[in-house]
Amino acid sequence: MFMKRKKISWSLAIVISLLIGGGGIGYAKVTGMCGNCHTMHNSQGGTHMIINTEIDVTSGVYPYLTRGSCVGCHTGTNDGSNPAPYVYNTVGVDYASETLAGGNFKWVVTDDAKGHNVKGIPGMTKDNALSVAPGDLGLAAGCSSTTCHESLYNTTEVATGCEGCHLDPKHHAPQQAAGTSAVKANGYFRFLSGHETGDGSGVEGIEDSDWQFTKGADDHNEYLGKAGSNTFGGFNGTFGIGGNTMTAYCTGCHGNFHTQVDTNSNWIRHPSDAVLPSEGEYSAYTIYDPNVPVARAALNTVSNTVGSTDMVMCLSCHRAHGSPYNDMLRWDYDGMVAGNDSGGGNDGTGCFKCHSEKD
Repeated sequence: MFMKRKKISWSLAIVISLLIGGGGIGYAKVTGMCGNCHTMHNSQGGTHMIINTEIDVTSGVYPYLTRGSCVGCHTGTNDGSNPAPYVYNTVGVDYASETLAGGNFKWVVTDDAKGHNVKGIPGMTKDNALSVAPGDLGLAAGCSSTTCHESLYNTTEVATGCEGCHLDPKHHAPQQAAGTSAVKANGYFRFLSGHETGDGSGVEGIEDSDWQFTKGADDHNEYLGKAGSNTFGGFNGTFGIGGNTMTAYCTGCHGNFHTQVDTNSNWIRHPSDAVLPSEGEYSAYTIYDPNVPVARAALNTVSNTVGSTDMVMCLSCHRAHGSPYNDMLRWDYDGMVAGNDSGGGNDGTGCFKCHSEKD
C-alpha cells in the first residue's frame, strides 16, 4: 500500500541513470523511497500518482507498478539538475545547450528524417518513407519475426518503442564502479541489450555522469569498438563486426551499413569501426572532441586524446535518438563545404575533424 506522505517533486525525488550519456559514476542504481517510482494502488488520498500527466494518462496501466511510462519519466528540459536523462521535450530544444549524448526525439515528431521514429513519443508517427530500417539485411530468416529488426514503431512486437533498443533496463542493478565499463550485471551501457544470443547482445561503454550535458575533451562517454579485418577496418559484408560494441549493436537493424567496396576495393559507403590512420589529413585529430566521438579498442579510462587504435563508428556522425539535422547527423551536412576558405563557422568541425586537409 502506498504510504501516506507529502507529495514529492519528481525533479528532486529520484536518482536514476538510464539512456543514451567520461568517467564519473556510470550506472547509478535508483536510490530513495520506492514510492518515488512505484505505486501499489495508483492513488493517494483519492489522487492519481502518475508523475507526468503531460505525457501519461492517469488511468493508464504501466508495467512494474511504475508511476508512468518510459517516455513520461524521461520527458523534460535538461538543465544540469535533472536526476534522469531527458530524451524528449514537449517544448523547444536548444541543440547546443540542452541536448544529451543521444540527442532528442523532439525534432523527429515533425520530420521523419531527423531521427528514429519510436512508438510512445507523443505526436510520433510511423516513418512515411521507410517501411524497414535503412540497411536492413532481412534477418527474418533466422528469427521468428521480421519486424523486430525493421522498425521501432511496430504496434505488435514486444521489442518496439524504447524497449526496442533498451530491452532490459536494470534500474536496480548493482552499483557500477566509477569510470568502469558497463557490463551485463549493470544492464550494459545505457541499458542497450538485445535478446542474449551470440556476442554483441549488449553494449559495453563508460557513461558520463551527466549524460554529456556538460562535455569536453576529458568529460564524455567512452565507446567500445572492434576494428574489422580489412586494412581500413570495416565489416565482413554479412552481419557486422561482432563484439559488445556500439556499432555491432546498430547493425542489428542496419546490418548493411557500412560494408560495401567496389571491385577495386574502394569504399562506396563510409566505413565504420575502422581505425583512423595516423598520417595525412587524419593526423590532425589528436584531442578528443565529444561532438565527433571515436570508439576505443579497449575501455580503461576516460581519455582526452585520440590515438592510433581509435576508430570511427556509427555515433561519430549520428545521434542515436535524433538531431535537428537530416539523417540524425550531429552537424549540418550542407555546411560541410570542402575548400571553403571564406569561413562560415564550420572550420575544424563535423567531417573536417577527421578530414582536416579538405577544410
